[in-house]
Amino acid sequence: MLRKLLGRLRKNNPIIGLRLLGSGVECDASVSVVHPERLAIGNYVYIGPRTYLNATGGLEIHDHTIISQEVAVLSSLHRYKESTMVPYDAVELLRPVTIERCVWIGLRAIIMPGVTIGEGSIVGAGAVVTKSCAAGSILAGNPARVVATRDMERYQELVDNKQFYLLKKQTECFSKTEVLDLKEEKDCLEVS
Repeated sequence: MLRKLLGRLRKNNPIIGLRLLGSGVECDASVSVVHPERLAIGNYVYIGPRTYLNATGGLEIHDHTIISQEVAVLSSLHRYKESTMVPYDAVELLRPVTIERCVWIGLRAIIMPGVTIGEGSIVGAGAVVTKSCAAGSILAGNPARVVATRDMERYQELVDNKQFYLLKKQTECFSKTEVLDLKEEKDCLEVS
């Protein structure tokens, strides 16, 4: 049954014709892709509803990455400096984007051209990422800035033990557990 479902997801998928498409990819049918032939997606990647992927300049999404709904990833922009027309001219500047493995990108985040999101990083909801970040960065705000760093020792332990969310969800058919969290700690991505 799981194979049938995955086959259906691939069949009705807006990302057919990619440069590279890994196994276990879940992509909502409402995802919009520009230049799919310049897009590479690794294994066990989730791409949420109404996400916009502009791969004009090249886009790589590595294994075990989760992209929430309504995210925009841009890999090109219009030239306005030294342009021959206004507000911009007919030149499109290509700047590849790389989203390394095990990255989690929150609701309505925007990833700008030329950015590399480091392995294991977390991009908070609504963040506008204009610069590359190191592995384990936790980003929030507009423009996004590093507000915390992930515990990379624990992260590496989970990776070494193959504790990947989407892989386990697809192969072990588990469901989420809801826990009411009333801690006073500030675990959410707040920018002061």
